[in-house]
Amino acid sequence: MSDTTILTVQTVCDRLTVSEATLRRYAKAGGDFPRKIQLGPRRIGYLKSDVEAWLMARHETAKAAVGQ
Repeated sequence: MSDTTILTVQTVCDRLTVSEATLRRYAKAGGDFPRKIQLGPRRIGYLKSDVEAWLMARHETAKAAVGQ
């Protein structure tokens, strides 16, 4: 069963240790960054499972690059 916990923008920023501007750049760039969830007219969130999976994928990529 997948985790359907929704994280706020601030929580995601804290988890990734980035600013809100950087988080917006990640989201705008597309790629493999998790899709945002519109919670209201001025409120967005991200699925915790998606953010954690994205973070683990980045970690694995970095490990592979160092191991070369």
